[in-house]
Amino acid sequence: MTDHRGNSVRPSDDDPSQRLRRIVIVGGGTAGWMAAIYLNRMARPLGCELTLVESAGIGTIGVGEATIPSLVHFLRALNLDEVEFMRRCSATLKLGIRFDDWVEEGITHWHPFGICGARVGGLDLFHFWLKRRLKAGSKFDYFDFSLQVALAEQEKAPWPWQGASVVSQAGSYAYHLDASALADYLRDIATGEGVKHIFGHVRDVGLDAAGGIARLDIGAERVIEGDLFVDATGFAGLLIEKTLGDPWIDWSNSMLCDRAVALPLPRGESFAPFTISKAMPAGWTWRIPLSSRTGNGYVFSSAHCTTDDAIDALIAQSGLRRSRSADPRVIDIRVGRRANFWVKNCVSVGLSSGFVEPLESTGIHLIQKAVMTLADYLPDRNFNAALRNAYNARMAEAFDEVRDFIILHYLLTRRGEPFWRDSRNVEIPRSLRDNLALYDENGRIDAQQMRVFSETSYFLILTGAGRLPRRLITEAERASPGEVWQILDRVRAENRRFVERMPTHANYLAQLHRDRP
Repeated sequence: MTDHRGNSVRPSDDDPSQRLRRIVIVGGGTAGWMAAIYLNRMARPLGCELTLVESAGIGTIGVGEATIPSLVHFLRALNLDEVEFMRRCSATLKLGIRFDDWVEEGITHWHPFGICGARVGGLDLFHFWLKRRLKAGSKFDYFDFSLQVALAEQEKAPWPWQGASVVSQAGSYAYHLDASALADYLRDIATGEGVKHIFGHVRDVGLDAAGGIARLDIGAERVIEGDLFVDATGFAGLLIEKTLGDPWIDWSNSMLCDRAVALPLPRGESFAPFTISKAMPAGWTWRIPLSSRTGNGYVFSSAHCTTDDAIDALIAQSGLRRSRSADPRVIDIRVGRRANFWVKNCVSVGLSSGFVEPLESTGIHLIQKAVMTLADYLPDRNFNAALRNAYNARMAEAFDEVRDFIILHYLLTRRGEPFWRDSRNVEIPRSLRDNLALYDENGRIDAQQMRVFSETSYFLILTGAGRLPRRLITEAERASPGEVWQILDRVRAENRRFVERMPTHANYLAQLHRDRP
C-alpha cells in the first residue's frame, strides 16, 4: 500500500474491539483523582469506563502543599475554572521560593518562576548579567531582575482582580493549596463526568495467564475486573511492588532527609505569594500560606536529629509553647523511584512511583507528568511494549532530573553543621556532575536534558549561592557593554513600574472570596 506520494504505508490494523474497556484506579487522594479526571476525559470518548477504588480508612496528611506552574497548565488543559478551584482548595498564588540561610546564615536567595527579566538575542539574561558582574562589579543579584521576585518582595499579586498580565498570560505562577481539598474538588468533577467511585479495601489481587492484573477482590463479595490498572496506593505500592514485584531504586545515599514533621498553623495576617524554605541544623522547614491556614513543617535527617528534637525545633520556630497544643505529625519518607513505572498492565502514579523530598514543590507535578504521559502512550489491550518502554523512559528522566536539581541545593551550601557537611559529600549523579562542569566553564547548561526545570532555574540556584562560571560565552563577550547595561537597567525599571500597578496579594484574595457567588 502507498500514500498519495507513492511512499510505502503499513496498513492500519486498529481493531476497535481491542481498545481499553475498563481502567481501574486503586487509591484516591491527589494522585488517584488527578488520574481519574484526566484519563476519563481522554478515554471515555473511546468507550472506556473508569472506576476508582479507595479505602475509607486511609486518610491524608492535609498540611498544605506548594506547586509549580505545570498545575496551571493542567487546569487550563481541562478547562477548569481557576477561581472556583482556588476557592475550593483554599489556594493562594505562588511566584517562587525564598531560601533563607541555605548558603549560610543570614543569606537569602530566590527561585522564582518564569524567565528572569528577559531573553536577549535568544539567550538567557544570565549571560549578560554575568558580563556586568564580571566587568563592572554590579551589586545586583541575578534574581533581582525577576518580575516575580519584585512582586514577591512587596507581597503583590501578579495581576489585578478579574484582570490579566504577562504573568497570567504566560502561566508563570503556581499555587499554595490544601491537597486534601484538591482531591475532593477533582473527585466531585470526575464522578460528575462518569467515573465510578467505590469504597473498598483490596484483599486479594488476581493475575491473568500472562502475569498481569486481572481482578481485585475488595471485600463484601465484590470483585473488580479491568484492562489497565493504576496504582495510586502511596508508598505501599500494593499493585506495582507487592503484587508485580517491581524493585525500588533507593536514593538515600544521595539525599539524606528521610523524615518530616508536619505542623499546620492558623491562618496568618498576611499572605506572602511565595514559599519559604529555611535551612535548619539537620534539614529545612517549609512555610506555605493558604487562605484558610498556614502549612508548616520540618524535613530532616533522622541520622542527624531525633524526631523529638525536630519537633521541639519546629515548635520553637513556629512560636508555640508546647507540643501537645501543636499536635505535630511525623511522616517517614522513602526517597527514590521505581525501576519501572509501568509493568505489564499496571502503571504507578504518586508515591507508589517515587518520591523526592518536596524542596522544589514537585510532588503534584510528577503525578501530573505520569497521568498526562500515560494518556500520550495509552495502550489498547495488546499492551505494545514500545509504549511501555517509552513511558518508563520519560518518567525516569523526569524523576532523575528532579533528583539532580534537589541535590544541587545541598552541594552549594557553606553551612558547617554535620548534616550539611555530609550533604555536600554525597554521591553525585553523573548527569549533575556533567552539567556542573559545563556551567563552571562558561555558564552553559545542557537544556536538552531539561523537562522539569529550565536553565534559568539552574542559573538562579547557582548564582544565589555565589557560584559563577570561569568565563563568559562568546555571544556575551562580543556584546556591547553599553547596550548590556541599558538592557539590565531597563528590565529593573519596567519591573518596578509593573509592581507599582498591582494590588497586594492579600487584597486580591479578599476580592476572590468576597465575590463568591
